[in-house]
Amino acid sequence: MDNFLPLAAMASAAMPETDFISLSSPHFETEEMRVCAVKDTAERKWLVTCPTSSHLDKQLQTQTRIMRVLSHDGARLPFSVPWPAHSVRIVGGKHALIHPAFSGRPAQAEDFTISEKLAISLGTALASLHDLPARILKSADCPIFTADQIRRRWLHLLDEGATTRAIPPRLWQRWEERLEDTSLWNFSPAFIHNDLLEQHLYIEDETISGITGFGQAQIGDPARDLAWVVSSSSDDFATWVLATYRKLRLVEDPKFTTRIELHSELVLLEWLLHGVHENNDEIIGDARELISQLADTLDATGLLPALREDALPKTTARTSQTDTPNADREETNNQDSPTLADSQGEEELNTDSPDNQSENDQP
Repeated sequence: MDNFLPLAAMASAAMPETDFISLSSPHFETEEMRVCAVKDTAERKWLVTCPTSSHLDKQLQTQTRIMRVLSHDGARLPFSVPWPAHSVRIVGGKHALIHPAFSGRPAQAEDFTISEKLAISLGTALASLHDLPARILKSADCPIFTADQIRRRWLHLLDEGATTRAIPPRLWQRWEERLEDTSLWNFSPAFIHNDLLEQHLYIEDETISGITGFGQAQIGDPARDLAWVVSSSSDDFATWVLATYRKLRLVEDPKFTTRIELHSELVLLEWLLHGVHENNDEIIGDARELISQLADTLDATGLLPALREDALPKTTARTSQTDTPNADREETNNQDSPTLADSQGEEELNTDSPDNQSENDQP
């Protein structure tokens, strides 16, 4: 664990009034961040997240804005969030984030298989998250999309994907038909996480104890978050999650399940275009293989349509304004659960200078 010692130094710089004495678990690394817990003299655990990319650094700053607004709003959630938070500037102008550690541990893929208790907890957590009022993300300057903007964005990406010639024609037609069917897209956008991953979910006693990674949160399609659940869990686990979610979110959305399925497929299109935009042949090759496997699976189960002569993939993009967030926002009721504590001032400390001088920046 010695390679995580610099993260303890970051915690000390961000919180000079606190004496940190040891590293603790969890501790892990990804391509874009390093995470480690540290203990102070009062045996309290704090989680330090150190971004290694500018992309994640921006997301952490967005998350901090959302958490600050969320705590002031008095919203209620059945799990912990990364707040109150402190930050410190590190080499390269990025910012490490320090907040009270969640109880439990980061989730692992095998967690989402047989535990009905955990599935019910996850369904409850997502329902309460999606019921947060839109004003929270509006105040945090996060994207706000209408249902039609979401649909048109996917159509735009589909046309862009056609230029790669990586999408089999019948799969392309399946996606286009569902995106052009406006009845599928008659829903109320909601507060969504938009970046669910195992490492963003913390578990204790088969219960979701904390959620982090809110840097891509937006007002969007709730089906997107549930699509990750369906793609990342066993059939029984996903069924339990969806049953709990539907019971708690009494929102009229008759095509919700169909959009969940569609989102779980379209993420492969996003992965392909990410590889194209990054000029990354490895990602492009991986996406091509996954798309081909999906087409084969759908074909084998009779879920690909017969090819129409007029349905060949287009090589020019549609004309649409798809990525402009709408100013209209819809607010929903909160779930009844423990209230977040009032926000505390975020400490912004600059440790880039040779003498390691710090300066506090209260919001």
